[in-house]
Amino acid sequence: MAIGLTDLALVTIAGLVGAIILFRALTFYRLQRRSDPWEGTQLGAGPTFLFRDKSLVDATPDAMDLLTNRGKHVSEFEAMLHALGPHFPDLRQTIEDGDQAQTIIPHGRGQPLHLCITRDAGKIRLTLQSAREDDSSSIGRVIENDVLMSELALLRDMTDQTPQLIWQEDRDGRLIWANSTYLSFADRLADHEDSAQKARWPNTSIFPDLHQCLGNAGSSRRRLSVPTEKSGPEHWFDVDSIPRADGFLHFATDANAAVRADQERRNFVQTLGKTFAHLNIGLAIFNKRRELAMFNPALLDLTGLSASFLSGRPSVDTVLDRLRETRVLPEPKNYKSWREQFSAVEAGAKDGTYCEVWNLPDGQAYRVTGRPHPDGAFAFLIEDITAEVSLTRRFRSDIETGQAVLDTLPDAIAVFSSAGTLVMSNAAYAQLWDRDPSFGFDQRDLQMEMQTWRNRTTPTRMWSELQAFTHMTSERKPWTDSAILDDGRNITCHANPISGGMTMIRFTFDATKPAIIQKLTMPDAAIRSTGR
Repeated sequence: MAIGLTDLALVTIAGLVGAIILFRALTFYRLQRRSDPWEGTQLGAGPTFLFRDKSLVDATPDAMDLLTNRGKHVSEFEAMLHALGPHFPDLRQTIEDGDQAQTIIPHGRGQPLHLCITRDAGKIRLTLQSAREDDSSSIGRVIENDVLMSELALLRDMTDQTPQLIWQEDRDGRLIWANSTYLSFADRLADHEDSAQKARWPNTSIFPDLHQCLGNAGSSRRRLSVPTEKSGPEHWFDVDSIPRADGFLHFATDANAAVRADQERRNFVQTLGKTFAHLNIGLAIFNKRRELAMFNPALLDLTGLSASFLSGRPSVDTVLDRLRETRVLPEPKNYKSWREQFSAVEAGAKDGTYCEVWNLPDGQAYRVTGRPHPDGAFAFLIEDITAEVSLTRRFRSDIETGQAVLDTLPDAIAVFSSAGTLVMSNAAYAQLWDRDPSFGFDQRDLQMEMQTWRNRTTPTRMWSELQAFTHMTSERKPWTDSAILDDGRNITCHANPISGGMTMIRFTFDATKPAIIQKLTMPDAAIRSTGR
């Protein structure tokens, strides 16, 4: 019995100690809750957000409903500003710049709402509150409805102010709805005499047959025209149609500028085609995909390629291969170098650096030039220069023949242009004055040659007179004078004006010696007697 009383006392004491500990714990918890009003159920009845450094810490369910439409990369803070900013003016500035413990912002559109902003220890609480105590449960719905109405007003303004024609039709083509731009355009199409008709809903669609073209197909785009007057120009639109359960939604964009540009482009191409058709130069234009995009009739005549082959839009490799087969393009030494030449021809054409003369086996000569075009396109110009090459060869042959004839003459001859540049000379001239015939004529002039003449003759005024003769602009007559070379021979200079203001100078030797030379070389009788 004594043991039982002792056990009972111990149990009683333990219970009292546990009760004291529990009481103190509950007291501490309540004090802690009172000292921190941000935790637990203190978020309030209305939609409430709790942020720390713009990061969402907690929010009521109806507050989270306001953030359901935020973007993937939009923070909760920015989403909150997007949802509440239109209803509470300067909300962002109030949050970022405010330093008061509590701020209340009234609704900007007269709704019985206000936003309470509370700051403490780096945290910000935003609570939507109603002016009526019994209306706190509908605060979120009011904001949501306000957002929806704002978006609806914005959408209406967008559809009314857009330059596009937007309208809805049922599957039979009857008009269900249209924006202001569509109705304004329909008014312009209406009969000007029936003024009352303008104010009514259009009885017929601007595009009456559009629904028949769509059927059950998905979204589509068509370019359609509408006659604005009985005899006036057509108005073009790009019409995008989107199928719906009850019909179609259409969007028409003005396409007049695009149609005019396309028409002008076609006219320009036709003009180019007519111009190219009268050219004697073969033209082949390749697009950026290396396909033949355009050619003219002269290309058929020069290359012998058929119109059916060229109309098939062959590649540049195929065209060059066909030219090789028809022996219009020079044959290479080996096929590998031929393929490399293909690449070089194309690269040179794109850079605008390709220009070669193709000498064909039948004696014809073509000048082929590559020209770059925008967007990676390039063109080949093929010109028949057979007559030009033949004429050049004939001129070269005539010049060589004339030079050979001059070289056979014993007189030293030199021809100078009106500017004093040496044009030609013969072998006797090079031998007389010890001049190198390989030295270019364009680098030798009258002044340089005359210095050589002065150095090889006795002092005389003849060279100054000759220089004055070559510079005369009036009518000139043949001029002649003589000088003595440093070896004692008498040389005569003949200057004759020829066509083009040029001057031919010819040097000849006298058969008889000058009198002074004859006297100096005459036998002396006294010298002869002494010698005996």
